[in-house]
Amino acid sequence: MPAELFRVRDLVPDFLACLDECAGTPAASWPDRWRSRYLGRHPDVFRALDRDGSWSRTEDLAATLPGLRARAADLAARTEDVRALLPSGVAAVCDAMAWSDTADPIECVVLVGLHRANGWADELDGRFALFLAVEQLGPPGDDRLLVLHEAAHVVHDRRAGIRTWPDHGVANGLFTEGLATQVSAELQPGQPDEGYLWFGRPGYREWREECRRRWPEILDRIRADLDATDPEHYAAYFLMRDSPLAGDLPKRCGYLVGLAAVRRLRERHSLRELASWLLPRVRAEISGVLVDLPVPIPT
Repeated sequence: MPAELFRVRDLVPDFLACLDECAGTPAASWPDRWRSRYLGRHPDVFRALDRDGSWSRTEDLAATLPGLRARAADLAARTEDVRALLPSGVAAVCDAMAWSDTADPIECVVLVGLHRANGWADELDGRFALFLAVEQLGPPGDDRLLVLHEAAHVVHDRRAGIRTWPDHGVANGLFTEGLATQVSAELQPGQPDEGYLWFGRPGYREWREECRRRWPEILDRIRADLDATDPEHYAAYFLMRDSPLAGDLPKRCGYLVGLAAVRRLRERHSLRELASWLLPRVRAEISGVLVDLPVPIPT
């Protein structure tokens, strides 16, 4: 892909250098060094990721950082592996979703995040960027699915401005997650649905089957909550944490519903078309397909 369309910021060497500087000092002093010598070297990144203060006040840093130092060689190797995946993965997503504006490149930040997530899309300097936390990555063979999924969110934002949509909108959550998952499925076929939704991790076939078994109930709940934009309704369908509104629904069942909805829309529209829809059309189209959305056929 054109170099101008893609940019990588690799923060891992600074993290490892910071931990080398900590060697021989009391572990209790490491968090302050981490804040000043790692976070402090990349203030724009950590302003973006520390909006609620959770990064800078991480309480278990004194115990976590020595363990990460012991993994230094592994972290460096995982960084090299995932960086090698980025050019072709991001290029494939840009092509599938029709993005080629070199004046607005796709930025990828590779870091040791302590975010307790392996990858995500978030705003950086006013634009969505792709973040990959190497300490949380799974088996190397599954990392490309993660790259494709999160890159799809970033390119989707370039096409339709999704970062301006309600953070906890149920309708737009179904569409954005369903579209990112469908993009990864089309670009790397051969996985079962749960492989795309859980980035290749094993053990989620039972989760898929529970979602299928309870499909009418899940759809009824989602249809009733489709216009909700509050955190608790969103959590009931998209997050792993408990939500008082979720009851015993399968965690993250909204991802499978979103994928099924986008697949239905994909029968009539290209990925490029879907990626260009603005929020009013997304709400209308999602509402329409949920009326009679069939149970997903296992792949």
